[in-house]
Amino acid sequence: MHAHSSSRPHAVRSSFYFSELVTMVEDVVRAEHSASPTKPIYILGNSFGGCIALAVAARNPGTDLVLVLVNPATSFERSRIKTLLSVFSPLSDRACIAAAALLNYNIHNEVNMALSMMKSGRHPFEALSRLTSNMSSSLKHSKMLDKLPKDTLKWKIKLIKQAASYANSHIQSVTAEVLLLTSCADRLLPSKSEANRLQKKLPKCRVFFFEKHGHSLLLEHGVHVSSIIKCSSLYRHSRRYHRVHDYIPPSATDMKEADKISRGTMLKTCPAMYSTMEDGAVVRGLAGLPEEGPVLLVGNHMLMGTEIIPLGAELMRRRKVVVRGVAHPLLFPRKARTRSQGHDLFDFLNLWGGVPMTYRCMYELLAAGEFVLLYPGGYREALHCKGEEHRLFWPDQAEFVRMAAQFDATIVPFGVVGEDDLVNLLWTFDDIRSVPFGRKLLRGYSNHLKLRDTQEVIFPGAVPKIPGRFYYRFGKPIPTRGRQDVLTDRRAATELYFDVKSEVEEIIAYLLEKREEDRYRSILPRLLHRAVRGSKTEVPAFNP
Repeated sequence: MHAHSSSRPHAVRSSFYFSELVTMVEDVVRAEHSASPTKPIYILGNSFGGCIALAVAARNPGTDLVLVLVNPATSFERSRIKTLLSVFSPLSDRACIAAAALLNYNIHNEVNMALSMMKSGRHPFEALSRLTSNMSSSLKHSKMLDKLPKDTLKWKIKLIKQAASYANSHIQSVTAEVLLLTSCADRLLPSKSEANRLQKKLPKCRVFFFEKHGHSLLLEHGVHVSSIIKCSSLYRHSRRYHRVHDYIPPSATDMKEADKISRGTMLKTCPAMYSTMEDGAVVRGLAGLPEEGPVLLVGNHMLMGTEIIPLGAELMRRRKVVVRGVAHPLLFPRKARTRSQGHDLFDFLNLWGGVPMTYRCMYELLAAGEFVLLYPGGYREALHCKGEEHRLFWPDQAEFVRMAAQFDATIVPFGVVGEDDLVNLLWTFDDIRSVPFGRKLLRGYSNHLKLRDTQEVIFPGAVPKIPGRFYYRFGKPIPTRGRQDVLTDRRAATELYFDVKSEVEEIIAYLLEKREEDRYRSILPRLLHRAVRGSKTEVPAFNP
């Protein structure tokens, strides 16, 4: 470093180093592409690394790359850190670096980590000790600055400038898919405004905003890149993303994220689940469900599909089974921008392997031996009108029965009740349709959602009640192995279809009657029970 004290040699040397770094990454990318030419290659670039990732992508447009950029330094020329360094330039490199580190320190993240520890059951003193330890360790790191060689900062700044300049001048050559993770509270770089700029420049760019996180996003609490990649439908094995075959089950981290989504709903609804054994006996729990797939769970929707999250969470927790839901394509938007402090329902569907409702998707899921969740009533059942609670809106077609028989799948009818104990409906699409210009409004909204001409939909208005409880019951499994008549005889298929529908209706009637016997139907007795017995204790329900 000391041998390059003049400005010109130093600039040449920094340029050489940037080119060398890009070449190093490029060599690895090309080797991976040569070994697996049909598979995508993921490059995670943080800050300065984001510039390198963009440079590699610009120089290799024919390679299938997926870039995950975390607060890329392409905005360095407009950054606070550049202004800060110009102010502190008369001081030593060590003073400048210390000032930048202080600016980057995120006390909000440290507090969140401590609060998360307490929520997970750790003692408050342990969480406080961890908080103070992290804060003190960050101060101790300042002693390491004495070991930095002279002119380190100048060399690094020139390197970043070179990287940002190259990435920005070649950005039009980037054709790769890009997932941009952006910290809105970044105090070093204007990452939020830069995300808006990059999204306009990059043709395949999606942005995930983190409202309260700082520049060092990957080091902060609650940021899980693998979960975000899966929620963004960017995890794939080939050039094209396939919702069925590219799905991987939730990891332990994904489970924690899903738990955050379901925690509020589970607390309010405290789902009581029952299943039916081979001999017809109804038991508390899920012992009556088949051990292996393919299994087709067929049941009724409640308002807005509020039963989905507890259903998926409980099956995973109790049986370690991932239920692949088949849902309306409206629930699988290609979100270009996401603002979230956690995952939403759409992300939950992606983490749990949901697929759009097409015959091809159902065919592939059953062929793969999966547990498949199907609601024949679809959106009409989920967005029902007043007085239509717990009513089925199934079509007359028996296609799912024939498809199940084709793969020897076991059909499990199920029913769920409880929405009337959770919310009061204020208006539905039926109310809107009856007012002047209502039909025009419905048609315009349906066109906005890109629904078919025959569909009219608008999301209902509702107000919450003091929460009651959700009750699920899975009926006796119906095997289709050996049912060739279902495949060849339309009458046999229709008969089995209506048998399944009748079973669901009987289950709903059973649950509506039996819930009257539950002393813990209201949330207050449940809260008292858990206050005495423990928050993780299963709350009793009616005897089957």
